[in-house]
Amino acid sequence: MEWWGRLQRFVRFQYLRLMRQSASAHSLAMGLAVGVFVGFLPIIPFQTVVSLALAFVLRGNPVGAAIGTFVSNPLNVIPFYAMLYWVGGLLWHTTVAFDPSHLGMTHMLELGLDFFLVMCLGGVVLGIPAAFVTYMLTFRGVNAYRQRRTIKLLRAWQARRDAGFAQAGLHAQAGQTDRTGQTDRTGQTDRTGQTSHAGRLHQSPQPSQTDRTVGADTTGGHDGDRS
Repeated sequence: MEWWGRLQRFVRFQYLRLMRQSASAHSLAMGLAVGVFVGFLPIIPFQTVVSLALAFVLRGNPVGAAIGTFVSNPLNVIPFYAMLYWVGGLLWHTTVAFDPSHLGMTHMLELGLDFFLVMCLGGVVLGIPAAFVTYMLTFRGVNAYRQRRTIKLLRAWQARRDAGFAQAGLHAQAGQTDRTGQTDRTGQTDRTGQTSHAGRLHQSPQPSQTDRTVGADTTGGHDGDRS
């Protein structure tokens, strides 16, 4: 059903729109409760204006007040107003029958002031407890939503921090490995140089037997001359 999908998206959008307001939980709950109460009153098409004015007086959130008026909407307005008529008729008698084709405020007034009074009584009697329940549920729901959101953000921050620490550790380990490798290569080069130098010293030429004999003869000759 396409209309059902649209309704679900609309409800979810309004829910997130309310929950993501920066106002306090009390302000959001008060605004939504005011909107629900006004939504029970048979004052179409003035529900939104009245709810915004009441929210301003009671320091409620205006977005919540506007959303709350959707408690009565084109999908349920006929059975909703029929319920108001029945409840109001228990408190005030009227001879005017309920007419689903006359649900606007001006149309109700045309049917008679007593009929409009019956509808208003039904709206007030049902709207007050509905607004109270709405306030309590919204206040707790907003606090719970924000607590879950805070925990989620905290966990995401911790995950990013741990990932940063792990990456920094890998960089430090890689740098240490590079330094160790350079030290090993330097030591190996030094040892190789020392070995080569020692080899050259070991391979230096030694005087031969003939050279020693010639040297001895020369020394002897010089000694004979001196004699």
